[in-house]
Amino acid sequence: MGAVGLSVMFEQLNFANFYSADTTERGRFCQDLVSSLRSKGFVRLINHGIPSKDIDKAFDTESYDIGYENDTLYTNIWPPADVHDAFQPTFTSFFASAYNAEVAILQALSIGLELPPQTLPQLHTERANELRLTHYPAVSRKEFSHSTRIASHTDFGTITLLFQDCVGGLQMEFPRGSGKFVDVESGGPHECILNVGDCLEKWTGLPSARHRVHLPERLQCDDDQKGDFMVDERFSIAYFAKPDRAASLRPLLEGLGHSEEEVYMTAGEFQRMRISQTY
Repeated sequence: MGAVGLSVMFEQLNFANFYSADTTERGRFCQDLVSSLRSKGFVRLINHGIPSKDIDKAFDTESYDIGYENDTLYTNIWPPADVHDAFQPTFTSFFASAYNAEVAILQALSIGLELPPQTLPQLHTERANELRLTHYPAVSRKEFSHSTRIASHTDFGTITLLFQDCVGGLQMEFPRGSGKFVDVESGGPHECILNVGDCLEKWTGLPSARHRVHLPERLQCDDDQKGDFMVDERFSIAYFAKPDRAASLRPLLEGLGHSEEEVYMTAGEFQRMRISQTY
């Protein structure tokens, strides 16, 4: 399962600074965003643009997985209105808010990487994204000590916007490649935890962070120390921002080494390859 290391401080950035009329402050925010992601692959964002009321409504639902409403390749299957009449409008609204936040974040990343502001957004016009609500049922600590809620992995797409409750359990491998995992604590359900995905790493070299959902470090102990107890159920909302399926994953920055096959692979081809490797 990998050892758990010491706690690591993950930066919290105020995305409102991206909209500052002061161009110096705006530029500094973009640089800080890139710097934080380059060092750890994760950063915490407040004032990210997704309304708190939309987040609260989403957390009221147990679990679900949807994509863009107008996607003709992978269409959504909604629960019947007589079962949950507010479900579709709630998540259509959340998806739209998350996409707007995605575009702004991609603009900020482009600026921070000294690329034209629309470099990354123009590769994400199809909204080929995914919104996933996950409910992890309560489980005994002894049972949990021999397993994970989600095994270690990297995300396939460009960036992931994660919202989680206060139960905890999200852990990131740090330092990269060490096999050691540290807790990624959240400032509450309205704070967004942003992490880099595989496609963004191929384009820019920013590290796609390996992470998992495990027993929070504060609850880990020898069996004879605290005995058994129930680990609370956990809820999370993940918005996976993915490139247009025909977008090339050729590096956007100089000096990034990839095989010739990867250089010319499209995002859709890469997605299918990763899914076949995983499942």
